[in-house]
Amino acid sequence: MKTPLAWLNLLHDKMRTLVAIAGVAFAVVLILMQIGFLNSVRQTATQIYDQLNFDILLISPQYQSISKAGSFSRIRLYQAESVPGVAEAHPLYLDFSLWMNRTHAREDASRRGIFVIGFPLEQRPFRLPALAGDLRPLKEPGRVYMDELSRKQFGNWRKSTDLEIGGKKVEVAGTYRMGTGFGADGDVVVGDETFRELFPQRTRDEPSLGLVRVKPGFDPQAVADDLRRRLPRDVNVYTRREIERKERQHWVTRTSVGVIFSLGVVVGLIVGVAIVYQVLSSDIANHQSEYATLKAMGYSGRYLASVVLEQAIILAVAGFCPGWAFSFLLYDITEQRAHIPMRMGWELSASILVLSIVMCAISGVAALRKVNAADPADLF
Repeated sequence: MKTPLAWLNLLHDKMRTLVAIAGVAFAVVLILMQIGFLNSVRQTATQIYDQLNFDILLISPQYQSISKAGSFSRIRLYQAESVPGVAEAHPLYLDFSLWMNRTHAREDASRRGIFVIGFPLEQRPFRLPALAGDLRPLKEPGRVYMDELSRKQFGNWRKSTDLEIGGKKVEVAGTYRMGTGFGADGDVVVGDETFRELFPQRTRDEPSLGLVRVKPGFDPQAVADDLRRRLPRDVNVYTRREIERKERQHWVTRTSVGVIFSLGVVVGLIVGVAIVYQVLSSDIANHQSEYATLKAMGYSGRYLASVVLEQAIILAVAGFCPGWAFSFLLYDITEQRAHIPMRMGWELSASILVLSIVMCAISGVAALRKVNAADPADLF
């Protein structure tokens, strides 16, 4: 029976092996969390767009992201409606203001920036059932619908009787569940009249977005190309697929959020490789004479390399299991507390398992030079 040399080496010094497993687990947790956050950035980048009814979007040339959309002339919407294939074009108004929950300000510190979304109430730009039904409560001045996924820093607004947005009194007349991702801590929906009261510097002739619906039987891409030819250059035209791709690219590659999480994955890999390399190289150094003896007995360098790589793979699997379990728990806590989507699918789990094996294998390969340095002549 073949001697399980790799297992015996690891069991020889249990404490060092446990430290190695803990190091791999730490690296797995770090990588999984960073990838989880990076995936949530991709998913939440289009969170608002996913709930809007449109085939083509008109935006300002100054548009950076939906939270920094700028504005353009509403005349462009009227011009768009005259283009063949366009069924309707509706305005959407977006801006940030200051939220104040005076009832609970002391205990909750609920003075926060809030994202305000306004639209003409006779239109139905949202897919959400709560925003596609009866919106008569929003016709009253100062009435807003509050996103239930707004973060807890806004205070207990359900029981508050003294709420302000931009220094003006508001009342929560209804709720919905949408979320804004990393662009804002919370959001409210208002009618266009209330939006104008909250932002007197803005007029209804300056929408942030133009939501264009295409008539049945028309190709949105062809209609978008026609709109680009007909409309002046003070407005840009995007199909739904194009604006979603632009939004994801902005958040993943052009903001510090996406860059930090991407770098976090790299840092996790480096940490894992360094820890496993230190353990393996230390183990080899402590057993240098044993490896030299095996060489003197006729064992090939390939066999000794396989022992080291087997140790690395054992450490990878042993470290992945607790790391994955702890990450799964953190995913659930993060999703519940921060209201951002954190999904631990089998594809992600399998890919990280393979990645941890590769990570440890790299460490094993780097440590092989110490095995090759073992000289039988040193035994005499």
